[in-house]
Amino acid sequence: MRTIALMLVLTAVAQAQTAPEPEPIEIVHREQHLWKTMAEENFATVRKLFTKDFVEVDSHIAALDTLLVTLQNCKLTEYELRDLQVRILGPEAAMTAYHEVSTFECGTEAKPDPHHFDNNDTTTWVRRSGQWLVQAHTETPAKP
Repeated sequence: MRTIALMLVLTAVAQAQTAPEPEPIEIVHREQHLWKTMAEENFATVRKLFTKDFVEVDSHIAALDTLLVTLQNCKLTEYELRDLQVRILGPEAAMTAYHEVSTFECGTEAKPDPHHFDNNDTTTWVRRSGQWLVQAHTETPAKP
């Protein structure tokens, strides 16, 4: 009997220590902050917004270092996030889904090379040590 009571107390304590589920608006703000930080070319902060084992899936599969090199070589000059939706996956995970229209300038001033994107995106956010970080990001071209 004492064992059962102890197990119930330990279960209650463990549940009380579990982080509350995030509010969807908190995740919306995280996604908006991520894009703003990339556009501002604040690469030290951008790096801190991702997990070390981040993966991006679009026309290829890439890790964080590849994404950072791309962002350093191609400036995000315009972006718009449309129809942003949030799905709470649990107290430590959430996902955004949205339509993204953006332009990256990959050339030089003398020889501009703009890249325009019209994609449907998802971003998976995880809470690690109290911080919300991007674990994965996908981009799929939107149909015209």
